[in-house]
Amino acid sequence: MPEDVGGEKTLPASPQKKMRAREEGNVPRSQDLSSGAGLAVALLALMLLAGHTGRSMLAATQYYLGEADRLTLDKVSFSALALRSFYDLALCALPFMIAMLAAGLAINIAQVGILFTTKPLQPRLDRLNIVSGLGKFFSVRSLMELVKSILKLVLAGWVVWLAMRSRLPDFVALMQMSPHSVVGAVTALVVAVWWRVALTMIVIGVFDYGFQRWQYERDLRMSREEAKQEVKELEGDPHIKRRIRQLQRQIAMQRMMAEVPKAEVVITNPTEFAVALRYDVAVMSAPVVVAKGQRLMAQRIRDLAAEHDVPVVQKPELARALYRMVDLNESIPGTLFQAVAEVLSFVYSIDRRADKIRERNQFMENMRKAV
Repeated sequence: MPEDVGGEKTLPASPQKKMRAREEGNVPRSQDLSSGAGLAVALLALMLLAGHTGRSMLAATQYYLGEADRLTLDKVSFSALALRSFYDLALCALPFMIAMLAAGLAINIAQVGILFTTKPLQPRLDRLNIVSGLGKFFSVRSLMELVKSILKLVLAGWVVWLAMRSRLPDFVALMQMSPHSVVGAVTALVVAVWWRVALTMIVIGVFDYGFQRWQYERDLRMSREEAKQEVKELEGDPHIKRRIRQLQRQIAMQRMMAEVPKAEVVITNPTEFAVALRYDVAVMSAPVVVAKGQRLMAQRIRDLAAEHDVPVVQKPELARALYRMVDLNESIPGTLFQAVAEVLSFVYSIDRRADKIRERNQFMENMRKAV
């Protein structure tokens, strides 16, 4: 893919941009395909409903001709005649209209899916801009649409000519046929032309739909800057996210440091690592790492321990093992329990904090039970 220069749009549209375009009514759709399918359904509906429509028209004709001598031009009679005419017309046209409506909905749903949006109907001031309107009228796309329309017209005309060319002698013979035969011949001619035009429009529509999808994807292409901006909108500003992570780390650090004064002991390397252990015999089955750090953080833990009279024990190997093997707020593994127990036994013998003296007695009792 060539490198973006000056905001050139070379990236395919993202799902989010396609969704926004769909909400605005911008979807790939071929009017030719809809027209071709409509013509085909109309022909099929006429063939299937011809008997019903013919009987309805015949009944209406018989009624009007049979009642012609009793019809008057007063207001009441004229209203009744209008209502009866509307009823007969609806009886003839309603099934055909329902079939066409269902066909129109089906072909549009097949192309764009189920979509309800009022945004295309909302007034937009930019549509009143004469300059932009003329620019669209004389654009390359308008020229392409004009060429497509001319080609479609020529192709449809050629198809009609091919259908009628072999039937031209039949026009002369129509003058010698009975009315019933004329209706049959004209119907056959109309059907022959109709289905050919409908099929031609469907074929054109299929290719046009493919072209519309290609044009749609091309129009929605994005530049690298647009893609980056969209990622920012979806995931948030990186600067804000970085600040949030920084605040989260600070809060976590403050919570960790707040646990150091409550610790039984701080085990050090002595300068590189520092691990603070807490052991509450009432709720813990094993000592828990409540704070740990390396280098500067280890120094802060040692300083805070000194401020609150928390014993600091230098056990380099144990400090390294605890730092690498145990995460914050996790209990020490069984492999380190003996070494930690020895440190805690020593710490309890020197720790003079009142609360720790009470815990010391309980711990020693638990150790005797464990042994």
